[in-house]
Amino acid sequence: MATESKLDPTSLVARIIAELQANPDAQRLLLRALLTNEFLGMPARLDRIEKDIAELKADVSQLKIDVAQLKTDVAQLKGSDLENRLHRRIRALASQALGLRRPRVVQSPVQETAEGFADSVEEALESGRITAVQETRIEATDFIMRAERRSDKAPVWVAVEASNWVHAGDIERARATADALRAAFDVDAIAVAVGYGIDALDAERANGAGVSYLEVSPPRQR
Repeated sequence: MATESKLDPTSLVARIIAELQANPDAQRLLLRALLTNEFLGMPARLDRIEKDIAELKADVSQLKIDVAQLKTDVAQLKGSDLENRLHRRIRALASQALGLRRPRVVQSPVQETAEGFADSVEEALESGRITAVQETRIEATDFIMRAERRSDKAPVWVAVEASNWVHAGDIERARATADALRAAFDVDAIAVAVGYGIDALDAERANGAGVSYLEVSPPRQR
């Protein structure tokens, strides 16, 4: 009995591939025959996984936005709390720390601007003593007081920027307001930054800019 000749595996596979390439329908039939239903369903499952991952990323991004907004809201609440506390204490605090007498708050976040102050600032703008930028800076300042130096009873303006933790921006704004007040009224002006704390670098920065830093104790936790 003649021995049956066996086909070369490489040639067989090459022939099968050629047949499949010429017949796309046969490719799908072969895949169904070779692969289980589990494998055949993988593309759809991968699509769902990709969609789930995309939704998860979107949720995480939204969560980061929400957390950032929460931090901002908390900071604003803390800032409001500090401003409310300072409204009651700023005159005594400035008098003791800066050697002032008869301090009077003319601008504050929690009170109407003193009558005539805004008009005087506007007049200084119209006469060219200050710029529009300086006028805006004065209007945006947390606290502005008019007082007298205890040493010589000379009039003085006090520009106060309040922040939970005093940073370079608070120092720069206080300095800019004091300079604007001096230009507007031709009277000496003191720049002050008030907060619950300041780091060493900003404390040095404040000292170099001629800005007095006043520290207040944080409210007690209940």
